[in-house]
Amino acid sequence: METRLSITTSYSLLWGTMQPRLLFDRLKQWNVKKVAVTDRDSLCGYPACREEAQRCDIELICAAALTEGDGEIHAFVQNQKGYEKLCLLLTKRAEDGAFSYLPSLLADSEGLVLATSSPTLLATLAKSKADLYAAVTPSCLASVQTARRLGLRLLACDDALLLEKEDEEVHRILRCMALHKTVGSLQKEDCSVSSNVLLDSEKWNQAFSCWPEAVHNARKLAAYNPFPSSLIFPDYPVEDSAQELEKRVLSGAEIRYGEVNDAILERITYELHIIGSKGFAPYFLVMHDIVQMSSRTCGRGSGAASIVSYCLFITNVDPLAHHLYFERFLSPSRLDPPDIDVDFAWDERDGVFAAVFERFGREHCARVANHNSFRLRGAVRETGRCFGLSDTQISEAEKRLFISGLKDLDDPLWQTICRIATKLEGLPKEISMHCGGLVITPRPVYCYAPLRLSSDGYPLLAWEKEGTEMAGFVKIDLLGNRSLAVIRDTLENLEEEQIHIDQRLWHPTEDAPTIAALARGDSMGVFYIESPAMRQLQKKTGRGDFEHIVIHSSIIRPAANKFIAEYVERLRGKMWEPLHPRLAYILDETYGILCYQEDVSKTAVALAGFSESDADKLRKVIAKKAGGEKLKVYRQQFFDGCSANNVSEETTRIIWEMMLSFDGYSFCKPHSASYAMVSFQSAYLRVHHPSHFMAAVLSNQGGYYRSQAYISEARRMGIHVEGPDINHSRILYHAQGNTLFIGLMAVANLTCQAREQILEERKKRGPFTDLKDASSRLSLCREDWVSLVESGCCDSLGPQYRRSEQLRILLTNAVRNTSSDQLELFSPEKHIPVQTRALVQVKRTEDELHREFSALGFLRTSHPLLLWSQYLKGLKRVKASELGRHRGRYVNLIGYQITQKQVMTKGGQSMSFVSFEDETALYETVLFPDLYQRFYPLLSTLWPLVVFGLVQDDQGALVVEVQHLRKVGS
Repeated sequence: METRLSITTSYSLLWGTMQPRLLFDRLKQWNVKKVAVTDRDSLCGYPACREEAQRCDIELICAAALTEGDGEIHAFVQNQKGYEKLCLLLTKRAEDGAFSYLPSLLADSEGLVLATSSPTLLATLAKSKADLYAAVTPSCLASVQTARRLGLRLLACDDALLLEKEDEEVHRILRCMALHKTVGSLQKEDCSVSSNVLLDSEKWNQAFSCWPEAVHNARKLAAYNPFPSSLIFPDYPVEDSAQELEKRVLSGAEIRYGEVNDAILERITYELHIIGSKGFAPYFLVMHDIVQMSSRTCGRGSGAASIVSYCLFITNVDPLAHHLYFERFLSPSRLDPPDIDVDFAWDERDGVFAAVFERFGREHCARVANHNSFRLRGAVRETGRCFGLSDTQISEAEKRLFISGLKDLDDPLWQTICRIATKLEGLPKEISMHCGGLVITPRPVYCYAPLRLSSDGYPLLAWEKEGTEMAGFVKIDLLGNRSLAVIRDTLENLEEEQIHIDQRLWHPTEDAPTIAALARGDSMGVFYIESPAMRQLQKKTGRGDFEHIVIHSSIIRPAANKFIAEYVERLRGKMWEPLHPRLAYILDETYGILCYQEDVSKTAVALAGFSESDADKLRKVIAKKAGGEKLKVYRQQFFDGCSANNVSEETTRIIWEMMLSFDGYSFCKPHSASYAMVSFQSAYLRVHHPSHFMAAVLSNQGGYYRSQAYISEARRMGIHVEGPDINHSRILYHAQGNTLFIGLMAVANLTCQAREQILEERKKRGPFTDLKDASSRLSLCREDWVSLVESGCCDSLGPQYRRSEQLRILLTNAVRNTSSDQLELFSPEKHIPVQTRALVQVKRTEDELHREFSALGFLRTSHPLLLWSQYLKGLKRVKASELGRHRGRYVNLIGYQITQKQVMTKGGQSMSFVSFEDETALYETVLFPDLYQRFYPLLSTLWPLVVFGLVQDDQGALVVEVQHLRKVGS
């Protein structure tokens, strides 16, 4: 049985070149049965290598290369104590680059087998009780003499860095990136001493023919699996966690339902039994504690199907009322751990993380990592820099490369760059922190996995999401959501005006005006359903009730586009038959269209006889775009199962194609329902309290659109927009009655200190009376005064002045007030004359308006098209608000771009959906590939365009098929 030890993979970041999949395919081909991957000071790649080893039926030894000076100590895990020791050592090195492994290994290395080819390190380690070997490799026998002298055993190790000799150039480029050097400045010592290629079996046996003892010793090493067979749950400090959970759930049920009837109690009892039998009670208690750390939360994912989660206020959708499928979350046969993602207001999430670490202990909490890999564009740029090219040179070549292809780049240097970049694509590049992943453990986290520190000081697991779950951790996702902050801020703003909404009696899903607004697609600013595609779908269907919003939130996924038109037709009355009689009861509520993730699992069970477990695995393979061999196996299983159940091949093919539309981005129904509830809360506030809602949307800087688009929408909604104003604006946007006050946060280049000083001064001594008063009371730098004046913040203090005069008065008076006290003692007081004028608002000049737009991103009182009014005079055009009267006709429109979405056709061509607006309304357009190729440069600027196109009625939603674009004034 051939064993290979000490192989370096690409998870030795910016050093190794061998991808685990390719490596293990090669080793399987050579009939290797046992492998130890020893990446440098890291176990980052262990889960990925473990998965590949299992696929290839190869035993994997958990190991790492511990760098010490110029040498390496290979540490092979042989039992749990050795694994925990290795994790602790790697954690200490990650936290302190100067940390030396030697003192710890000399003191205690139980559970580890150590090997090194360095005579110096051998001599040092030989003084301890370590299970020590002298490593011999195909290219290094330096340790043999020392081993003989010290009486140490030999161990056959590998010093291969490359899968192919041609990969040496990749290693050199990786080292350039790591050291921020160019190829020309790279030194010999910057790279690996041995850039050897992985030997095939024949050459390997030949290399060690003289060292049979070393080969025999390698075979003796145990392939210990350090990952636990049970899940790693946090402890909860109560005597009986199941009993405590039941108590909290029943208490919450009384609040949620008022009266707990038999149906409710039966569902609670059923869920608690499954939760208790699986030992998950502590997890739910922990989640209950966490959601109480913030003002508003939205529990989502499959966990929203749980009445236990609902009664603990982890989720906010009643699973009984909305027929949510609990078994998608937990079931007796389901092996996965509970998975509840919780959204918090985006600006409270950091505080929640801090509270969690304090509540459960820093040693027991860690964030989850992201493994960021090279993408082709980034790899091209990085490689170009390594060859000494400037960003300008790279950008110029990049445009040609990604538009015309490599054939237009005949420069030998760029041929080399592209060749290397192609090899870099997919290699891990760096480790960052997952935006919300967190684990909590009963023992210190480093007992289960190596840690490092994130850039902001959090303990960080070495593994990403999949590796974390493979290791047995139950991952908790705490994510930021701007719309929760929008709802919170709207309600707080309303409270200021003595308008109170009782959360317990608030049922926005039952509000008729809200439902009607959503049916019209009036949802800009509304969580998750404000995108152009979603608003168009709302207009097509004319449905705004909760059940249909849940469907639309899920079916809007990109890969399902071709099924959406059929869905709309069926919803509007088209006769349809289920794809197969067995699917009638499964897909009836979604008009026979697969809509939710669990529809994939249910279909596989109903038609092809999949087990619940296999069906869920199929769903995961499709959702993660895993593809490849796994998907082929499941496809064959599905087609065979359907055939056995007498499902026609044509029907099977259609259903399989629909199932594949769930690749990448899709939701389960509980998740969609959770999002739809937040959508309804947002929509209710937009309908009944529009000014307060839009102020909160703008304050939280979230959503699909720029601030200017929301300001325009606010005006279309009949909201009066004021400011920004030095006397009335707060830092954030706010509303009073039907007036929306622009916040000081909107003013570009205005410092935080200036904003705070303005508010503090107003609080202390009241509003500013005029320009002189403001400049005498505020100690601001020139740049802050310029920002305030150009944005119009000071117009109310001197409406009779041009803004240049406002600035002169402010700066002159400010200079006088900052003169030295000594000079003022000996100088007579000088009064700066201020010309008095009637307080009549002067008309703003074109230059002032352009500066205002630069300062705010929008105009205070008008649409930005006012800036191009000289070009619009005499231009024959149709107003966007009148498009409905021009169906089937060609029209000229003015288009101020709001947003665009570029997509790829089946043939790999780019096309684009662009949202424009004029002074009257928003409208949607489409540029098909040939036109997009001609006009896409015009879409990269904010200059308004003359849009010529055909107005089409797409199932009740208007869209302009663009025929021509040109800049206004050209």
